[in-house]
Amino acid sequence: MRTLLRHASTGQYFQSLDMWTPDRDNAYDFGLIGRAMKFARKMRLPNLELILSVDNPEQINKTPFQVFLRKVLRNKRS
Repeated sequence: MRTLLRHASTGQYFQSLDMWTPDRDNAYDFGLIGRAMKFARKMRLPNLELILSVDNPEQINKTPFQVFLRKVLRNKRS
């Protein structure tokens, strides 16, 4: 499984600080969800989606980052 960040409006995946790519295979793999979350918070980029990508590209699950973060924070409080 790969952990990616994608800009919801453009569909582009984060590749590096200066580059975004339409190709999921060229996207930067954060490895851990926590790393992707920390990076997204630090960069303060709007409309990011957290992508957990499996080997089969048809099975891409996406969640808007803000929704995901709210759920994580809600679960920590419980």
